[in-house]
Amino acid sequence: MINNYEALDLGRFMKIDRILHTPQEEIDKQVQIVAILADMTEDEVLHLPLADYSSMALQAAFLGDHCEPAEMDGKPIQAGGLLLVPTSDFTKITTAQYVDFQTFVKDFPGTLPELLSCFLVPEGKQYNTGYDIAQVQEAVRCITLPQAIGLTAFFFKRFNESIVDSVTFLERTARKSPKKMAELKKILQQLEMVSQGIGAGLPM
Repeated sequence: MINNYEALDLGRFMKIDRILHTPQEEIDKQVQIVAILADMTEDEVLHLPLADYSSMALQAAFLGDHCEPAEMDGKPIQAGGLLLVPTSDFTKITTAQYVDFQTFVKDFPGTLPELLSCFLVPEGKQYNTGYDIAQVQEAVRCITLPQAIGLTAFFFKRFNESIVDSVTFLERTARKSPKKMAELKKILQQLEMVSQGIGAGLPM
């Protein structure tokens, strides 16, 4: 039974988040969530002794707490059998990364794995070239929720350092491409929103 964020992978978190946003009775949602956390079927949960179920439901209460991000330093991470390299220089993101990020951020948090896959690239590869990005998205679902929040915070920090704190770059880029500058600043704002949104805890 998963009873803390450090043991909760992003894939399970996404399933739980979807359940909490469906129009069901609260007890039905709770049964489904306990089933996910305990790696059981709903039918198995429903056949548990009431005392056991109550204990498991109590353990699931951690979902209402704030999730602290893991410290991510930009080093490659192992996930789902892949070695993924985080994007660290946002001044060099490709148009494809920008377009995909804009697409996925519209439906956040339901697209968090897809959103993170925009900035996690298999070692030795260029974004969405020579690999199956769907496989990366599945791998991202294997990382823990604290890692997911930590990665988002890392991307936000690196973006901030690359764009906002580099006055020389800002001036040079703004002169060459004001439109590109506006787009990059928009990503900065959206990454900050994502970073704050996924750590606040679920409405349990």
